[in-house]
Amino acid sequence: MFRRRRSPIFEWKMSPATPEVVERRKRNRTILKTVLAAVATVDVALGLMLIYLLFLHVPYFNLQQVDVTGMRRLSRAEVVEAAEIEDGTNLLNVNLSAITERLRRHPWIRSASVYRRLPGRLIMEIEERTPRAILAAERLYYVDEQAEFFSRILPGDPVDYPLLTGATPEELIAHGPEIREMIRLGLGLLDLMERNKSALDPSRVSEIQMNLDDGLSIRTKAGRTIVMGRGNFELKLHRYGRLKKFLTGRGQWHNARIINLDFEDRALVRSADKPHLQG
Repeated sequence: MFRRRRSPIFEWKMSPATPEVVERRKRNRTILKTVLAAVATVDVALGLMLIYLLFLHVPYFNLQQVDVTGMRRLSRAEVVEAAEIEDGTNLLNVNLSAITERLRRHPWIRSASVYRRLPGRLIMEIEERTPRAILAAERLYYVDEQAEFFSRILPGDPVDYPLLTGATPEELIAHGPEIREMIRLGLGLLDLMERNKSALDPSRVSEIQMNLDDGLSIRTKAGRTIVMGRGNFELKLHRYGRLKKFLTGRGQWHNARIINLDFEDRALVRSADKPHLQG
């Protein structure tokens, strides 16, 4: 008995894809993935932006405490006032760089750093200038250790500092760099006297006179003028000590009124009873 073979009603065979079709499908899948990733990124960014905007209006992040460190002369209130911080401002909205810049504009503040500690604490670290001397140029100004005159002296301010004289307001404008160099020389001379314990006690110095042509001269509280010039101060202070010892031994030290040490190998002395210089 023979069985009749059934033939399928419909038969469809997929033709193999060409390389161009395969490449197009891969490119489409890559584009689709990129679009989906971009949409997800935009959603996350928008979500974070909304959260940030929400936090800007949440009282939880309002400024509640300001800590200030590094104060010596200034008070906390003066530093906070210089920072120009509004009470109750949202700490997330505070411009730390702007606060730092405002603090550095204060004449007594050399440097400043500002940090925030969430939720409501602001920290300001300052370094104050240290007065080293007083510059007298019609008005009195404090001079710091970097030879910068930074603040006028007001009534009641301490004035127990060495006095630098000889400069005029016009010279400060016309010869500012030269005057600052003279100030640096004067401060260096004072440091040398303190460090080496020379015969010239810095506490006995009344003022240091500056002259753009001749250099420095020291005026002592005893009324003695000592010409130092512009350099070799250590050698000149040593020569001063020897000269003081020599004149004291001869009983003539109290008469010495002008001592010129601005020479390589000698010193000239003018006594009260002898108007001419003696070597």
